[in-house]
Amino acid sequence: MVLTFSLLLSAYLIGFALYIVYLPKPFTTIGPQVQGLAVFTGGFGRVDAALEAIHKGFRGPILISGLHPQTKLADITRMAGPNLNLTQAQRNQLTLDNAQTTYQNTRSLQTWANHHHLQHIGVITSTYHAARVRVLAYWHAPNLTVTLLPVQPTNAGLHLLFQEYNKLLVALFLY
Repeated sequence: MVLTFSLLLSAYLIGFALYIVYLPKPFTTIGPQVQGLAVFTGGFGRVDAALEAIHKGFRGPILISGLHPQTKLADITRMAGPNLNLTQAQRNQLTLDNAQTTYQNTRSLQTWANHHHLQHIGVITSTYHAARVRVLAYWHAPNLTVTLLPVQPTNAGLHLLFQEYNKLLVALFLY
């Protein structure tokens, strides 16, 4: 019993160490193959990165998923600040969705991509969240090519990393 527990704990800790080592670097560019962007909210810099992409000329549709149900487009455009004043055409690129979990985000991603006839999506998420997004997108949006576009959060302490690692493990076995 003690040996089994020790082996399981060792495997868990080695897995966590690998998770940390393989955290992706923040993205710097969006490849030309990306037809649309999806932002899974909940972490620092995600929505800002999408709004910056619009400002830099990204013309494809953008899904912002994981918003509070009462969030409106005006709330999102206000986040752009005075330096990123969005035109009506740029606002029209945005689709807002109130999915509440990463699982629901990936389901919304598939529906949204089908609606827009998209095959290759860039998903903006946090570095620590990228592995779980990859797993869930693989299972729940299998006909999409997903390019992860991670942003560096300001709050990625050890506690948050352990939380996300545990969620990744649950996702691997649950979904």
